[in-house]
Amino acid sequence: MTKTDYNARILFHADEQIMEIDFSNLTFDRSKKVNAFYDEIDKRIEATRQKWFFLVNYLNCKIMSEAWIAFAHRGKVLNIGYSLGSVRFAANPDTWETIVEKSREEHFDPNLFPSREAAVADLRRQRAKIADADFADMVRKRPEAPTRPDEDRVMIHGDMDTVEVDLSGYTFASSADVNRVFDAIDARVGETGRKWYFMMNFRDTEILPDAWYRWAVRSRRLGTERSLATLRYNLHDPAIQGVASGATMFDTRDAALQRITDLRAKA
Repeated sequence: MTKTDYNARILFHADEQIMEIDFSNLTFDRSKKVNAFYDEIDKRIEATRQKWFFLVNYLNCKIMSEAWIAFAHRGKVLNIGYSLGSVRFAANPDTWETIVEKSREEHFDPNLFPSREAAVADLRRQRAKIADADFADMVRKRPEAPTRPDEDRVMIHGDMDTVEVDLSGYTFASSADVNRVFDAIDARVGETGRKWYFMMNFRDTEILPDAWYRWAVRSRRLGTERSLATLRYNLHDPAIQGVASGATMFDTRDAALQRITDLRAKA
């Protein structure tokens, strides 16, 4: 989709302090699509310097298993930083069931409704419970330390002792590109004070010659300081395979996850 397409799907209803996100008739089959949409949402909402009620349209939206982790993570980050309250409507049965399942795992209210009218009515009820003076302060308050898009691609799965890094769609053209992403990884992982298994998604990733040396340096440092083991998947570019020589490579995410399960069992 183009920027115009995204903008048409991100609507601000200022009279009711509602931001409407339209996922209708979209299929998210990989994390690259998820991140592209959420990157645009982040830019639009950050420009308002405000928090909003979220109204999310899931009509005929499909989220494939390969994209669910990124979708759930980006949605969680957005809600923590910018949401006054969120409702979702018109999800198909499979998406509805998955959202409910995720809500149990992540301990949040799914707030699912069959129609837009019912969802908007619930947002109005939420708004009516907040005193005007308090509400004005809540809206004006800037999110504290909003997560950068690069950091949004670093997902920590504590139950698996695993950090998943989504590099899909990235083009590393220079040392600065490499440093920006590895700095984001360090920022997330450094807070934990421990080492992790790393799993990196290289679908449609490019590392251009000017970035190879810095990539090798930062990868080696990450492996020494932060990693119990590093696994890479969807890595089909021979050039990148050369840069990542010696790393454990897998065709699919499921295969990489299975390897981590095996490593943890032997630890």
